[in-house]
Amino acid sequence: MGLNYKIIIRNVKYPRIEITPLGEIRVIVSPNMDPTEFIKQKEKWITSKLKEINDLRAQFAHFSTKFLFNGEFYSMIKGEEFYVNTNFKAISLKEGNLKQLKIWLKTKLNQELDFKVRLFASLLGVKYRKIYIRFQKTKWASCSAKGNLSFNLALMALPEYLRDYIILHELVHLKVPKHNKRFWETIQVYHPEYKKAEAELRKYWLLLEWNEIWKKLREIK
Repeated sequence: MGLNYKIIIRNVKYPRIEITPLGEIRVIVSPNMDPTEFIKQKEKWITSKLKEINDLRAQFAHFSTKFLFNGEFYSMIKGEEFYVNTNFKAISLKEGNLKQLKIWLKTKLNQELDFKVRLFASLLGVKYRKIYIRFQKTKWASCSAKGNLSFNLALMALPEYLRDYIILHELVHLKVPKHNKRFWETIQVYHPEYKKAEAELRKYWLLLEWNEIWKKLREIK
């Protein structure tokens, strides 16, 4: 087939295939399953996804050293003080200190979430407990069984309308915990173009994984 892949054995009900932002193929199957036929069935899908990832990476390769913020790419400048210029799409860092940027991003996101989560929860008729902001490795956000909401600081890379969708998505989980038919029907009532939003989020996740500045921000304590 010409495909290089890694077999991962887990106690899963259904087999699945994951393709990382670097194009690594992971085939996850149960201990008693032969993955050969499953991979053969999915070969066209795998090839299509690999092309999609490679094309996107080539398209945005020259933006990897710029900062992705609010869905746009900003130039990074070493200046005498910290400031963000939205007109010129530039961020000045005093002595190149990225910690200033991380603190600023967290403050901005906290202010936005404080208002919007309360607003959307009121519209949905749900109650939540606490809001947390942290870097999450595999998710934009999550909702715990206790009603706590965790949001990825990387949401600040997204356009505002996609952040709104993620807030809505997590709050709907307080009504319907699982991603079942009822969950997506509820989402569609409030966000009819949710499928388009999900596709855009997948694209932005890839851009974040390739972005050098976001990688460095993740390492800052």
